[in-house]
Amino acid sequence: MINHDQGKQERSVPTAPLAEVIAPSDPAGAHPAPDVGEPNGQPHPSSVNFTHSGEHGIQAYNLHLNGDQAIPVPVTESDADYRASQDDRFVPPRNADQWYAASKLLEKYGIVVLCAAQGTGRRTAAIRLLRTAANRPAAIFDLDPEWSKPSVRPLPKEAGTGYILDLSDLVEHPGERLGTDLIGHGAELRKNNSFLVILATPADWHGHWAEPTLPFTIRLESPDARDLVTAEFRACHTGDRLPWLDRTELADIWKANPSARAAWRLADRLLQAAGPEQIKAIVHEFNDWHTEVEKLLSTNRARGDDAQLLSNRVTVWAGALLHGGQRRSVIQAADDLLTRLGLERSPVNVLTDATTSSRLDAAEITRDGDRAFHDKQKEGLPAAILRHLWDEFPTQHQLLREWAIGIAADRTVPEEDARLVTTALWRLSVHRHDRAILDGLASGLKGPRRMLAVEALTKAAGDAEFGRYVRDRLRQWMDARNPSNDKVDLVIDICSGTWGMQQPTLALTRLGKAAGHKPYGSEVIVNAFRRLALQRPDDVRKAVDQWLSDAESRPDDETMHRQTLGSFLAVVSSDEGTDLILNATHHSRARLRIIHAWQKLLSTDAAVDAVVTQLTRWHDRFHEDPDRREAVVDVLADIFTPPSLRPGLDRLMVTEQSAIRPLWREVLVLAANRYQASKEASTP
Repeated sequence: MINHDQGKQERSVPTAPLAEVIAPSDPAGAHPAPDVGEPNGQPHPSSVNFTHSGEHGIQAYNLHLNGDQAIPVPVTESDADYRASQDDRFVPPRNADQWYAASKLLEKYGIVVLCAAQGTGRRTAAIRLLRTAANRPAAIFDLDPEWSKPSVRPLPKEAGTGYILDLSDLVEHPGERLGTDLIGHGAELRKNNSFLVILATPADWHGHWAEPTLPFTIRLESPDARDLVTAEFRACHTGDRLPWLDRTELADIWKANPSARAAWRLADRLLQAAGPEQIKAIVHEFNDWHTEVEKLLSTNRARGDDAQLLSNRVTVWAGALLHGGQRRSVIQAADDLLTRLGLERSPVNVLTDATTSSRLDAAEITRDGDRAFHDKQKEGLPAAILRHLWDEFPTQHQLLREWAIGIAADRTVPEEDARLVTTALWRLSVHRHDRAILDGLASGLKGPRRMLAVEALTKAAGDAEFGRYVRDRLRQWMDARNPSNDKVDLVIDICSGTWGMQQPTLALTRLGKAAGHKPYGSEVIVNAFRRLALQRPDDVRKAVDQWLSDAESRPDDETMHRQTLGSFLAVVSSDEGTDLILNATHHSRARLRIIHAWQKLLSTDAAVDAVVTQLTRWHDRFHEDPDRREAVVDVLADIFTPPSLRPGLDRLMVTEQSAIRPLWREVLVLAANRYQASKEASTP
């Protein structure tokens, strides 16, 4: 509810004539009117702190529309890597000497870089380091950076805290001072009994800027695969399965000693197995069905020339892309790829080709009613076929992307089949860290099919490892000067959907930027903020207050002002958002920021029509509300205290029947009184 007592001023309605109440301009020679009729002065340019409540404590951070920041996300006991770091599960890296050195370096420098390929268990190792540090931090957070270039400036330094920062897959090299700055940052952390563990890859962590970090950079290897699987068996109380690990089917895997990620996947499949008779199939699946895929694509399967071999292979690939789709869609996708490869598919060619049944049989694709499937008994085979296709033909990625995305975009392909394609593609992109696939989905799916891109990018944005790239791309698109309307709408839908509910702080930043590319009062941006206001009201309220504060401290930043005002108007354009804003007006600083935002909107030509629409809605909603009418009038009077904002308000004040709306008359009379009082107070 609105607080009716805070920020009240004189409420008596004067008897001045109406013409004096809506004076068109300031009197000649009058002292300049204050922006607001509030007695507490101008808002202080302070920041509003958001908090994440973690298992061990609370971490504060700021949410900015523009500017670098690093958002802390709590690492809790439910986190898979946290569980893997526990005493009964953790297996040290194979290079034990480096691992033990990491603890000493962390204590000495306050910072350590774990340099290893993704999938080697780096994050588990980072959590273990922080949990076993001599001065164990009270809370551990992942840092999700929002920056144009890596920098220590936005990195937090709260006392008694452990941080993990993943700097893998750098889009561009950091500045030359990053390594030196990290040394100083680590020293400040140590003073606060805090630590930072950076995750990096050898491909990224090199060059002059990285040289100062060499004293505290550790090259990690994966743990021993068999030891890791053994630890998982024991932690899950399935020690009776330990003899399985001696079976000959697993001997080659232990010899190869795969990565930690692969070993965890193997342990999970073995734990799910009904019995040892499934081990052979699990080994085939673990090896990505490579042997089976090669057989499907083998030249021995073609009973003719190269064209027949290509036709068989294309059908295998189309069946993997549309596993479970309609037979017609599979054949259509196969023919489309043949056409892209230059093979004519005129009616004569199609009718003289093998029948659909023969083509599916040759690709070992079975039918279940009207649906087509690769071998259902071989779990993960379709995904393995697509990974094999991308691995074995790296020079054809652009053609393959355009083909697959083209099938999903084709309106003649049923939507449920198109969704199979986009699902297969986002999983492929995450597995391979292939950014181009996701970019292609964003730009290639338009109109009704855009929602498929929303679904795919939503899932990818929430991925624990690859999601950071997707989130960065959403932000980069909105930071562009003139992004396409399709991309703006795509970002809005993603940020106001399930991902926005799960990670509202990240989503709100991107949504605020998107508001700057939409007309004031745009229905799509209004609905987006309304959905978030319903589910995450505190996040929306605090974000808007932060943005208004930032905008006042940076008056020359036109982009920030456009984004902030567009977001503010979108929030107050729904009942839920209006309530959030009005409930904040009993805080003097927030009230001033809100009033200034309305005043700026009223002074912005492009916004006036949308503003009048919303103020009219406020009138209709509150003019007969006995509980809130007085508080709303009080706020509106502050907004219209400057006489320069009153001309033209007949659109609000006078009905079509030329009757005066009492609420607006009361607002303008009170505003005039406040203006007059401020003049008298400022006169010597």
